[in-house]
Amino acid sequence: MEQSLQAIKIASRVLIALGDRKEPDPADVAELRRLDPLLGDMPLDELACDVIQQALKRRAELKAKGEAKG
Repeated sequence: MEQSLQAIKIASRVLIALGDRKEPDPADVAELRRLDPLLGDMPLDELACDVIQQALKRRAELKAKGEAKG
């Protein structure tokens, strides 16, 4: 679950930078593209949102699996 949280943090930093009309950290952008290589060509705001959605989905799936075991 830690990887999902890290992905959300990175995507959030990119969205905040874009919202402030600043260039996001190139390392964050590179990590977003690595996290979602199939959609790496889309605009950064959409890519960041997609990464967040995927991370939240993974977290929900892991949580559901944990509840099913318990």
